[in-house]
Amino acid sequence: MARQIRGPVFLHPVFIFISSLVALGVSLYLYISSYLEVNEKLTIFVEKSGIQLVQFQQTQTWVMILVLSILVTLIILGFSLVFYYYQKLRQLYRMQQNFINGFTHELKTPVASIGIFIDTLKKHEFPREKQMEYLDVMRQDTERLGDNIEQILQLGRIEEKKVEPDVRLIGVRTAIEEFLDRNKHNFKDLQVSYLHLEEDAFIDFDPKLFDILLMNIFTNAIRYNSKAQKKVEVIFQKSKNFGELFFVDNGDGVEEKELKNIFKKFYQVGRSSKGSGVGLYMATQIMKIHSGRITASSEGKGKGLTLKLSLKLHKKD
Repeated sequence: MARQIRGPVFLHPVFIFISSLVALGVSLYLYISSYLEVNEKLTIFVEKSGIQLVQFQQTQTWVMILVLSILVTLIILGFSLVFYYYQKLRQLYRMQQNFINGFTHELKTPVASIGIFIDTLKKHEFPREKQMEYLDVMRQDTERLGDNIEQILQLGRIEEKKVEPDVRLIGVRTAIEEFLDRNKHNFKDLQVSYLHLEEDAFIDFDPKLFDILLMNIFTNAIRYNSKAQKKVEVIFQKSKNFGELFFVDNGDGVEEKELKNIFKKFYQVGRSSKGSGVGLYMATQIMKIHSGRITASSEGKGKGLTLKLSLKLHKKD
């Protein structure tokens, strides 16, 4: 990213905003002081002239000051709102830039890998077995590239409410195991274990969207994990009509103040350049259209992250 060029301090929005408020406050003070001084001198002149002072005139003075104060207060509130939304716009712009950088990286990596293997196959003669090995890697990179693009397309459809979920009966453990088997090239360094997740745990869910949900959850468990052995424990708890599915990783964890933000669109913890910043946001959208909910908890930095999915269980006929 190009380095941001900083201008003079007096052109900074914060400096301009504070200066405007100070100038407005000083102007109001000077105006009221001047008005009261003129009013006092006028009152003295009227008393010396023997003219009777009407009570209404005194009341009118303070009414004028009150109205003026209210108007200035409204102006200050207006300035404050404009400044607040300007800051929100700047924050959104920074988050969008992080998204572009992160997502560009996600696209460039498989493209670069495919290009290297193509050049290698063109320049050298390899046995058929070695060729197939390279082609398998290229195929995996192509699928990874397609998954990234499909995820962004799906996010756009979900936000525009153009997605009609193809809800089917899903066995939770079976779906997770099949997903990991299909994507073992992405999660070969991830150790997944199960607790209380028996074969009779069934939910009504769109299989494709469930795969996207799992992709985001397991990718985060690897991406934000600096430990040599990366682990995720999948725990299932069943209540009357709902099931709670926990994904407990041993990753880098999240501070409590950050937990409420990690599901926001484009948000990245600590200005991280990892990922696109839309994975967990998309997870919340997928859960919403299935009448479910996703929440997060962590004991702090270095102590892992737990994602909890609250899902409607399949009702047996």
